[in-house]
Amino acid sequence: MARSLRLVLLLAAALRLAHVAGQDASLVPDLIVQLSGATNDTLRADALARICFNLIRSNPDSARLVGDQAMALAKRVNNRRALADAHNNLGWLATEQGQFPRADSLLNTALGLFKKIGKPEYTSVALSNLGWLAEKKGDSVGSLKRFQEALRESEAAHDSATTAILLYSLGVGYRKIKEYPKALDYLQGALDIERTIGRKSKEGNCLVALANTYREQGDTSQALINYTEATRIYLLRQDHGGAGLVQENIGDLYADTDPQRALDRYAIAFAHYDSINSASDKAYVLKSIGAVQTTLLHFDEAGESLTTGRALAIAVGSNELVMDYEQALAQLASAQGDAIGTLHHYERYLALKDSLQGADTQRELARLRTEFETERAEKDNALLRAANNEKAERLRRRDIQLYGSIALGALAMVAAALFWRNYRQKHKHADVLEGLNEQLENSNAEITEINGLLEMKVLRGQMNPHFIYNCLNSAARMTQAGHSTEALFYLQGFARLLRMVLDHSVKDRITITEELDFLRQYLKLEAYRLDGLKYEVDADRALLDDDVELPALIVQPFVENALWHGLGGKQGDRSVSVRFAQQSGSLICTITDNGTGRTKSTAAPKADPQHKSLGMQLTNERLRLLARRIGQNGSFVVEDLQDASGAAVGTRVTLQLPMEP
Repeated sequence: MARSLRLVLLLAAALRLAHVAGQDASLVPDLIVQLSGATNDTLRADALARICFNLIRSNPDSARLVGDQAMALAKRVNNRRALADAHNNLGWLATEQGQFPRADSLLNTALGLFKKIGKPEYTSVALSNLGWLAEKKGDSVGSLKRFQEALRESEAAHDSATTAILLYSLGVGYRKIKEYPKALDYLQGALDIERTIGRKSKEGNCLVALANTYREQGDTSQALINYTEATRIYLLRQDHGGAGLVQENIGDLYADTDPQRALDRYAIAFAHYDSINSASDKAYVLKSIGAVQTTLLHFDEAGESLTTGRALAIAVGSNELVMDYEQALAQLASAQGDAIGTLHHYERYLALKDSLQGADTQRELARLRTEFETERAEKDNALLRAANNEKAERLRRRDIQLYGSIALGALAMVAAALFWRNYRQKHKHADVLEGLNEQLENSNAEITEINGLLEMKVLRGQMNPHFIYNCLNSAARMTQAGHSTEALFYLQGFARLLRMVLDHSVKDRITITEELDFLRQYLKLEAYRLDGLKYEVDADRALLDDDVELPALIVQPFVENALWHGLGGKQGDRSVSVRFAQQSGSLICTITDNGTGRTKSTAAPKADPQHKSLGMQLTNERLRLLARRIGQNGSFVVEDLQDASGAAVGTRVTLQLPMEP
């Protein structure tokens, strides 16, 4: 407890600094509250990872400290999701600080962990970060590949937030190849989504990218409008990285027409970058400063700026930026009339350029060699499979001949024995008959179990349309009420929930973690429909550590019944909680609501006295079938909750689920 208190105090101090130079400082206080109230190490690791992300630009030292704490906790509890988040956030911190080898290692580790988890929305984020890392390193081919992979994962997850990021990335890519109409289309789409979601920092990034695109098209007035709006957002959020980027781009806008104004903007940008110790950003802006100083014939100042910037570029390991510095130094030497210096820097520029092109060629050759070796291995495998099939056929024929010979020999022996060992032969036949009867009983038992499983599949197939109808009905009500935007987000969340239902419907059992994610997503959607709904879904730590399994889609009908019949007609605060625990070898799920209770629910004027929840009827049948299949009981009990005066204060359903041995 003392260690947790010290950590909270340390984060509070970091937050005070973040308010001075923070990008997302407004999110950190709530995260610190979550951290202090976390009941287990998994929740603490999750809160620390999110704090790390929101401190990356405002206070990178604190971000790294918190990220290391998150990784240590994730390793201790062996939580793959928390460990992947820690690697991903620390990798992005390293990317922002220009520590490219460390960033590459951390982000690729995060990608591998997310792929094992199997959630495309997680994988998409790691791929997108790797795309931006490749972009910062000057690897345009690798960047494009990562963004394309990330887009496919984002589409599979139906994740609008990640889609906005990837639309931004693709817009920037199209701008670089000067396909401006496509770039503007993608960037405007990203900006629209970010404004809807309310992510201000990313809204600012979209505005800067749009401004750069307009600037390259020659539309200076529209570019300045976007730059001004982006500056307002960054300054309000105290985001020095974003504010510096805007000033640097405005400097580029004035570089040819008003060099002194450009230098003023570059100086402001450098001050912002220096406050967050971003070596790569300082290197980029110093190159621009040196180029403008060369134009103004301030040779001494230009030499100092370019020399300092080149040292930073070497330190961060950006060979492409070092190459640009050599070209800028050659131009400076040429402006000074220094032919030897010009030749020296130009030769180094060409050497670096050839080296970078050679690296691209080697990567392409490696890719082609991998494809060739894969194709050749597939052909070898096909030949090997054909040879194995032929050998297996020969062995099968030999076995048939052997079994035939044995059968003939056995028949001859039986025929000879019939004459003088009649009694023993009858006894032998009786043993054979007993064995056949036993096999027949085993076959009947197997057929019975298969029929039971098929019957469960049919019942679950009836449940899914009923569940989908209720969800679509909720979206329809929102649309009828004029809440079109909420209905759109509701349907996006419903698409993700439907994907979970489809995934779970082909499984007999799912893990407790998957069930918790499913129920939280379902209740999140229903919170759009029921004003004031508060919900909680949790499980004992022992169940999470053992990754206990339970029947798929068996708890949701009870939660749905609590919402529609217990809370649907109630005014004021509504709450429902779902809790999983283990008791006497069974998995116990308790669903508690503070609704009107069964008496008031059935007595309501619009209620149908004959109505019974189809989902609960089907669930009761599934429990009966599961109990018959594995020999354990499954049942549920519904209790009406009352206060001291006997008034109804809600309903509690206790569901006993069978656990397979």
